[in-house]
Amino acid sequence: MFQREWRRSALALPFVALGLVVSLAAQQAPRVIEVKAKKYDFDPATIEVQQGERVVLRVTSTDRLHGIGIRKFGVKAEVPKGATVDVEFVASTAGTYKVLCTEECGKGHDDMVGTLIVKAVAP
Repeated sequence: MFQREWRRSALALPFVALGLVVSLAAQQAPRVIEVKAKKYDFDPATIEVQQGERVVLRVTSTDRLHGIGIRKFGVKAEVPKGATVDVEFVASTAGTYKVLCTEECGKGHDDMVGTLIVKAVAP
C-alpha cells in the first residue's frame, strides 16, 4: 500500500514542479520581443521562448493592415498600418506553433507564417 502511494507521489512530482515553474514565470516581468509584420512575412520569422515564460510580442506593421495569431495561446490581434500593438501571453506548453497573419493582407497572405518554438523546461 505504502509503495503504491509513494509511486503515485513520485509520478506527480514533475507535474507539481512544472506548475511551480510556470507560476513563478507568470509572476516575473514579461520578456518583450519586437516583431515586424510586413509584406507577407514576420521578422523575426522564428521566435524561441522557454516554457512558462511570460512574453509580450510588440508587433509593428510597416506597410498595411496585418494581424497576428497563435491559436494555442489565444493570441489574436489586429495591427493597423504604421501602428504597434502589444500582445501578451504565457508560453505554457512546449512545442512548435504557427504564427499567422490574421488579416487578409494581399496575394501572399497565405504564405505569411512564422514559427514560435516553446522550449521545454527540464524537470
